[in-house]
Amino acid sequence: MLCRQAWWTAPLPVSSSDRQDADGEASPAPVHVPPDWTEAAERIRRESIRKVLVIGAADMGKSTLCRFLVSRAAGCGRNAILLDTDVGQKTIGPPACVTRGDRHGMTLFFVGTTNPVQGWRRLIEGTRRLAGGIAAELVIANTSGLLAGPGRRLKAAKIEALRPSLLLALGDNPELAAILSDHPEVPALRLSPSPEARRKTDGEKRAARREAFRHYFAGAQVHRLERRQLQLEGWEAPLPSGLLLGLSDGRDGRQGLGILVGHCNDATVEILTPVVKSGIRHITPGSLCLNDAFVETSLKPAS
Repeated sequence: MLCRQAWWTAPLPVSSSDRQDADGEASPAPVHVPPDWTEAAERIRRESIRKVLVIGAADMGKSTLCRFLVSRAAGCGRNAILLDTDVGQKTIGPPACVTRGDRHGMTLFFVGTTNPVQGWRRLIEGTRRLAGGIAAELVIANTSGLLAGPGRRLKAAKIEALRPSLLLALGDNPELAAILSDHPEVPALRLSPSPEARRKTDGEKRAARREAFRHYFAGAQVHRLERRQLQLEGWEAPLPSGLLLGLSDGRDGRQGLGILVGHCNDATVEILTPVVKSGIRHITPGSLCLNDAFVETSLKPAS
């Protein structure tokens, strides 16, 4: 039931360091690479480091660094994956999910919100699940720019879930020193931000999420499902139309997304999704609604 798609083609807003070629494939490396990025990539190769967690404030170039490291690893013949634990500004796949990208495509774990604090439990569970049980030689994990207060505690939980061999701290935000001091047992490098990174407005970030959702749901169909054949987790009807849903087959944990279109009656439910109908057995409601243009709307109870 997993909806496979090439993870590198998600249409997110890109800087010159993440521009796309004519085929839609994002360039894996920035135009101007800081020397310490190259040194970090060489250390990862030389020491055969297996798990790297990238942290830093918003708009410092974390996604660009992750793509650069994956590209360099692949160039050295290592099987590398990118684990995206930022549920708001995605490098891979749709928002409100933890996502993993490799040469086979994209895998997701549904969190249900773009707020990392609100989705804390499922965010950490998704990080642990998607980082575990994989045969890749290298995992590069991206994170959100939330550093202070709950962000510091959230980074600690992600470090516990991932158990990285190396932390890469991007930029000079003072909160980074506090996070690194919490984990002296993990080797860490302080790196320069991308010279091409720029601060994004809230409007640009919302537009990025809208386009990422639009890309994921391209070609989706509306399925009418019998409720008696479904496992409904946290299903407290009535739920509002437009609600984002996590879908799974209930067996191997693979997941996809859907949007609640409406209830035909008490016995059936309609869902817009790219997931095949036969693969939907378990449904988890999120806390995010999308309108017909995939714009986020406030969550309001159905009348």
